[in-house]
Amino acid sequence: MKKIIYFFLIFIFTLSIFTIFFWLYEAKFFVGRASVFQQSFSVDNSYLFVTPLRAKANNIEKIRVTVFVLNNHGLGVFGKKVSLGTNENLNIEEIQALTDNYGKAVFDISSIRSGEYYLEVKVEDKILLQKAHLSFY
Repeated sequence: MKKIIYFFLIFIFTLSIFTIFFWLYEAKFFVGRASVFQQSFSVDNSYLFVTPLRAKANNIEKIRVTVFVLNNHGLGVFGKKVSLGTNENLNIEEIQALTDNYGKAVFDISSIRSGEYYLEVKVEDKILLQKAHLSFY
């Protein structure tokens, strides 16, 4: 009977240790989302996507610019104001100018004039290294 009790206690102890380590691992896994406390961002780590690469210059078809504002660890930074450069030929619609929990900001752009455009992306007062390349035909 003592062997069964010892086995049961060892089993419970092992299960408890496993549960604690698993919980700590999961807590670390979910840290990837942005935090209100992460106020600084990295110009070098932040990036943007432009999709589609081309659109008709009919002021109906839009090109979406998605900006990801990241810190030095590659994690999204919450609550940063993102803005795009201006051009009189472009209609820039701010879908989400403040970054969300993943550091994402979204803009839709249309034009009535065909051409190639390059827009600067600013996060607060800092200009990102990458420019948004837009092509309307």
